[in-house]
Amino acid sequence: MIQEIKSLSNEKKQHLLAVVMGTVVALVVVYFLLISPAQDALKKLGTQTAEAEKKFLEADRQRKRADAVHDELERLDQHLASIEAGMVPASDLVQWIRSTEVKFRAQSPYKVEIPNFPFRGQGDMTMIPDFPYKAATYVFTGNAYYHDLGRYLADWENQFPYMRVLNLDLAPDDAGNNNATGDERERLTFSFEVSVLIKPLKRN
Repeated sequence: MIQEIKSLSNEKKQHLLAVVMGTVVALVVVYFLLISPAQDALKKLGTQTAEAEKKFLEADRQRKRADAVHDELERLDQHLASIEAGMVPASDLVQWIRSTEVKFRAQSPYKVEIPNFPFRGQGDMTMIPDFPYKAATYVFTGNAYYHDLGRYLADWENQFPYMRVLNLDLAPDDAGNNNATGDERERLTFSFEVSVLIKPLKRN
């Protein structure tokens, strides 16, 4: 090949050189006008694709989170509805608390005697603006063994999350009786307040 080039005349050599130079220039022009912009476009497209994929993954994560929050809200709404079902009292608030306590004590094995449930009053909850419930207060008095009373109070607040026991007052049941037996000495007289959230009845 080299020998053939050497055997060419000067005119043909110049012509061949011009063709080679033209080809090189054409390749350079093609690279800068076509290939390089295409490479830049591909690089930019790759960056945009990565960003779009990142946004898609974030949107999918937010969607799943929104679905989970929605499911949790539905579960809480159902739980609240089940609690409110027990909060709606009959027209007689004294009979309502009496019936509630008697049913609760019938299900428990504790030796707790509560003959009286005086109704202290009912009013609005002023600590929280626009609170949807009213508050009623009762006073429970009676007799019980120490451990029975403790379990009774714990189970009471667990079963009725809209009720709170306040101002518990305890005294020995055998006060003034020096002949009380050991079992009798464990018995207590007690009184405590029960604060109850009440959902007002809807009026037609």
